[in-house]
Amino acid sequence: MKEKTPQEKKALSYAKDCRNTYGESDKGSRKTIPKRKAEVNRSYRRKVTEKLKIEGSEVEPEIAEKVEASVRSIKRKDWKKFADAPLGKVVLRALERRAAHAGNGKTARKRAREFLAKLEIQIEQETDGRWIAEAVGMNGIAVYGDTEELALARCFSLAEVVFLESIDAVQILESKENGLSILLK
Repeated sequence: MKEKTPQEKKALSYAKDCRNTYGESDKGSRKTIPKRKAEVNRSYRRKVTEKLKIEGSEVEPEIAEKVEASVRSIKRKDWKKFADAPLGKVVLRALERRAAHAGNGKTARKRAREFLAKLEIQIEQETDGRWIAEAVGMNGIAVYGDTEELALARCFSLAEVVFLESIDAVQILESKENGLSILLK
C-alpha cells in the first residue's frame, strides 16, 4: 500500500473527521446527549403512568379499554442529536467568518495606529488667535482649537474616525459642531 502524502492525509482528514457544531464543547456533549435521551424517556413514562392510575382495585372492562386507548395515543417526543459537521466545512466556515470580520476590533485599531503614525498634519495660527490643524491627503479633515496641542489632538481623533469608517469598522451616525456620534461594528 502506497504511503499518503501530507496533503492527501489532510484532504482525507477534512472529509472524514467531524466536529460538534451544535454550540457546546465536545466534553459537554458526552453528558448532555444521554441526558436529553433520558429526559424524553422519563417524560413519556410519566405520562403513561398518570393515565394508568385508576382508583380502586377492580376495573370495569369498558374503562380499561378507554384507558388503554388513551395510553396508546400518547406519543413519545422525538429527540435526535444533530449530526456533526465534516472538519473541512468547519474550517472553511471559520476562515470565511475570519475574513468577514477582518478590519474590526483589534485589527482595525492596529491599522488605525499604523495609519496615524504615517499621517501628516499641517498646523497654522489664524489671525484671531485660534489654531487650525489639517490632515494632508484627507479631504475635509480640518479642525480648530484654542491651542496648538488641542487642534492637533482633535485632528488626529477625527482622522482616526474617518479612517475607521473607510475600512468599515465604524459608522458615523451624526456629525455635530461639538462632536461625532458613531456606531461600532
